[in-house]
Amino acid sequence: MEFSMDAVRDGYPLAAFQRLCAAATVPELLKAGDVAAMWNVNVARFFRTALLCSPHGPGGLEEAPCPDIGGIVASPELGRFSLDAYLEQPAARMQGICVIHAGRIVYERYPLMRREQPHLWASCAKPLAGLAIELLIEDGCLDEERGFGAYMPEFRDTAWADIRIRDAMDMTPGLDCEENDETRADPDSIAIRAFLAEFGSAHRGRVETLRQVLRHVTPLRPAGTRFEYGSPTTQMLVLLAEAVSGRDWSQFMEERVWRHLRVDGPLQMHLSPDGVALAHGIASSTLRDMARFGMLYTPSWSRISDTEVVRPATLARIRDRMRPRAFFMAGHDGKVFSDRFADDSILGASRQWDCLWADGDMYKGGMMGQALYVSPGRDLVIAFFSTRADMSSVRYLRPIATSGLFGD
Repeated sequence: MEFSMDAVRDGYPLAAFQRLCAAATVPELLKAGDVAAMWNVNVARFFRTALLCSPHGPGGLEEAPCPDIGGIVASPELGRFSLDAYLEQPAARMQGICVIHAGRIVYERYPLMRREQPHLWASCAKPLAGLAIELLIEDGCLDEERGFGAYMPEFRDTAWADIRIRDAMDMTPGLDCEENDETRADPDSIAIRAFLAEFGSAHRGRVETLRQVLRHVTPLRPAGTRFEYGSPTTQMLVLLAEAVSGRDWSQFMEERVWRHLRVDGPLQMHLSPDGVALAHGIASSTLRDMARFGMLYTPSWSRISDTEVVRPATLARIRDRMRPRAFFMAGHDGKVFSDRFADDSILGASRQWDCLWADGDMYKGGMMGQALYVSPGRDLVIAFFSTRADMSSVRYLRPIATSGLFGD
């Protein structure tokens, strides 16, 4: 097409924009190309959207630039570059990056988007769904050792009935809802049928609802056997939170999380045609606001929130209840994440976070190269938006965190 990635920031010619919109199908978006780049900053044009609002204006973030961050070197798939040089590479397709230390923005660049633009979080939204469950556990409303059937009558006759909530939180349900290269290429997989249902697109000539698809999962192996990353599992947590709280998921999360934050604007929670919040990944906001969400897990939470949303008990469950590394590597995505980071020191995944390290750092990634990295011990958050299929830009995250610039 006759435009560059600059159009994500500067706007598209009408004819090109119309062609991109017409091409925005599930298979095309999974390619992370030009269609996806347009779609990532225009999601609300394609979905029903709930706005999670806050009465507080933006704030809490001072600017204290640290130029040394731009000199940190890593080796993503494009080659070996300093961060500053990498962001200048058109092929990197990095829309924006924000680094926050102790409540101060120490590095921020927007090569291919505007700072005020909302952008797709992709699976960086999964900790939102996890946090809803954590809040209900701490309210005493939910026992994570019980199965979904204990709380959701409509799923008592399905394979979900006896799957422990804890196993779903850790992405190990033992069901055929995993996302991997094979299932994303299979038009009949539960993962693809779920995506089609979310878009209101037909599968084999029939438009299904997300609940209908989720009811069709079947067992593959005992739960708790291995790490099995899958967005349908996260969507079950969304429905569970609604069943237990008696509240629409977006309303619950606005009341318990977003309304407490000093943010640039609403969290755009995009919905399936029948109104299910797609918290596995179809959410969008400014980059700073995604980073502010990450700050809830750090000692500087009070700079951007009027209440301690993420309590010490939540962090303890994430860190202390992580499954062994062998469990992580037994699944498809353990090796994927290790290769993506070029890092064999990842200990495992936990409670909707993809990777944890011995120093307590946590990472959540999103399709097409979104990233949310939180280092509670360093009081550090790194967030970026991008549109690059190999997602190897994450190789800057650990070098930034462990650079010695943040108190190591």
